[in-house]
Amino acid sequence: MNKKLFILLAAFFTNSLLFAQQNDSISSLLDLPLEKLMDIPIYSASKTEETSFDAPLSSSVITREQIRNAGSTTIMEALRLLPGVIVREQTNGNYDVHILGLDNVPPNSSLIFFANSTTLVMIDNRPVYNYLHGGTFWETLPITLDDVERIELVRGPCAAMYGPNAVSGVINIITRRPDRKGAYANAHVQYGSANTLITQASAGYKFNDKVSAWVSGNFQRRDRTQSTYYDISSDRYVPIDSVLAIRRAQATNPQIISQSYPDPNRSMNVYGYNGFVDYNPSEKVHFSFAVGGQNSEVQNEFGSGLAYINTATSATNYASLRAGIYGLNIQLSYLTGTEAPVLGQKIWKWDLHTMDAVIEYEYKKIKNLSIVPGISYRNADYNDTKYVNTAIREGLWNGNAISTTKAVSLRLDYKTTNKRLRLVGAGRLDNFNFPAKVYASYLFAATYKLNENNLIRISEGRANRTPLLIDVYSNLDLTGPLPLRNPSQTYLFRYRGNKNIRLLTSDMETIGYRSKINDNLAIDLDVFYSRTKDFSTTIFESGSFDSAAAVSFTGLLDENNVNVRVHQFGGTLTVDYVVGKFQIKPFVTVQKTTLLDYSPYTNSSVVPPLSSNNNNPALYNVNFNKGTEINDLATPSFYGGAYINWLAGKKLNININPYFFTSNTELESSNLTYKDGHRGVQQVNAKFLLNAAVSYKFTPRLAASVNFRNILNDNSVEFYKGDAPGFAVYGGVSFEY
Repeated sequence: MNKKLFILLAAFFTNSLLFAQQNDSISSLLDLPLEKLMDIPIYSASKTEETSFDAPLSSSVITREQIRNAGSTTIMEALRLLPGVIVREQTNGNYDVHILGLDNVPPNSSLIFFANSTTLVMIDNRPVYNYLHGGTFWETLPITLDDVERIELVRGPCAAMYGPNAVSGVINIITRRPDRKGAYANAHVQYGSANTLITQASAGYKFNDKVSAWVSGNFQRRDRTQSTYYDISSDRYVPIDSVLAIRRAQATNPQIISQSYPDPNRSMNVYGYNGFVDYNPSEKVHFSFAVGGQNSEVQNEFGSGLAYINTATSATNYASLRAGIYGLNIQLSYLTGTEAPVLGQKIWKWDLHTMDAVIEYEYKKIKNLSIVPGISYRNADYNDTKYVNTAIREGLWNGNAISTTKAVSLRLDYKTTNKRLRLVGAGRLDNFNFPAKVYASYLFAATYKLNENNLIRISEGRANRTPLLIDVYSNLDLTGPLPLRNPSQTYLFRYRGNKNIRLLTSDMETIGYRSKINDNLAIDLDVFYSRTKDFSTTIFESGSFDSAAAVSFTGLLDENNVNVRVHQFGGTLTVDYVVGKFQIKPFVTVQKTTLLDYSPYTNSSVVPPLSSNNNNPALYNVNFNKGTEINDLATPSFYGGAYINWLAGKKLNININPYFFTSNTELESSNLTYKDGHRGVQQVNAKFLLNAAVSYKFTPRLAASVNFRNILNDNSVEFYKGDAPGFAVYGGVSFEY
């Protein structure tokens, strides 16, 4: 018998306590009436724990039980269970995640600008953010699904509550806590397609109602679903040693493949570890302390590099303290480590140190009114001097790149005496070191309960993104042969940052309605309109040829704002239907994304005539097409999914969770160079992914599960020049004590 099949079958028949939790088991969850399912707690919508029905903003929650029922294997994949989130796979286990879109803006820019830089991800309110170019390096999360109690999503600007970067929304991962006194331990192992091995374990002790401590660890290994890489010169997927850029690099560095691709077949090799202590001496005093770290090596897409799929490595450690003392709330966190998002290239490696501090005080002396002033401080320090020759500007910034933010904030929450009308307001002033100015963000929301089963809400907010280190501090000199047939002639590109760059800012208005229609049916609907401006990209500012000189071409590139603005109009609908042992929860987002004043040309009017500017830079430049309006091609106009769960018996659970999005087109900068309609263009076809999971409890502490991913075997590419995913099946073993 095939070895992998044997392991899979053995895992299935010996396996998984995924669905054998004690006091909050899946069976107990499904036995709850709809009213209780709508009352799942959420914190992130107002920084106050409340029911998901009462939350004042467009928000959603998925619980640990729902994630496990669905058979999700990573936190990224689990986000496909949340409405309003676009999740596209790059390589096996590595995903691109966006709330409501805003990806690939501006189009025809380099691959680094495809990344989501407008969503703030947090773990227990601790920011997890990549200050290089924004967004999240998901593989660097130290926790995994076994550590998760629930995942909370807020759609729309939240910077007034959580600081810059909460532009399109917030994803807050709430970790689990011991729920009974005494010792506990659990372990979970899965194995399946593409040599995928997932292991997770935790153990802890709850001494009493005041003190508990626990530790967790995880390891995940996955192979790629294909062995080839995209080669832009031939416009096809080829073996790694046939990629033209790599063959050229081998001329000067024969070890380039082993340095840049230590294991070309491996998509993910990560492990993480965490330790937690909770101390709650009284009802009004509590402390939570967490430490941990992670080490990761993945193949995903960040920059074009030698091939569009590159190896990224990181090793980081963190410490976090949360304290609540009679209304005074303190959160301190620190992260340190090393990152290399494009392994083998010197400019993409640095040491980092990030510190966040938030202090708020809740004043509740006025009836029905909560007043929460606060101060915060953030310092992100990235340093590449250990890895490059700074004298020749070999690094991305050749020194320290530091982003400092000082802020004051105020949050108000008022409920009328009859508790029908609720008003929530928040404002924040952020002072950055660069650009040296103050940015204001705000949020206003109101809810009105028509009765106990119907609630309407409105909200308006503004948020800005933090200064990105690549935008502000870039200080790189790029050289190489020009042309290749005459190595004695070279080019020199000076790549510089802009300390006066304007920060990306977004405004959004939302109208929403929630209704518990009857004992079995509920809906949640919101309609939104947003405007986002001050995107940044790399601009070709000037250049000159001198064929007689050794340096034949000299050019200046910098990071600067572009004219393009993005308007989005749409709505999200979630339906929750519970009958008997079934829970059916479909959700869908429909939206139109429009680009205004978009120019496909990222050069000034004074650069030399080149094919990329149609040999007429005076006309074809960053100001081309002012006053125009076009549809954005990169953001799907229709996407969503469903959570369909059936408790088929006391021991058997069956789950189906489809996910879909309509076709979209991604445009990379090489589109302007080749202009052949293929290179630099990725047509992502409409996709319908059908997933299923089956679990069986042998005992209250031992269960078996088998997960089927992409049952229809739709292997079309989901992200620019990424790997083609295919059908996958996983089985596992778990035990809980």
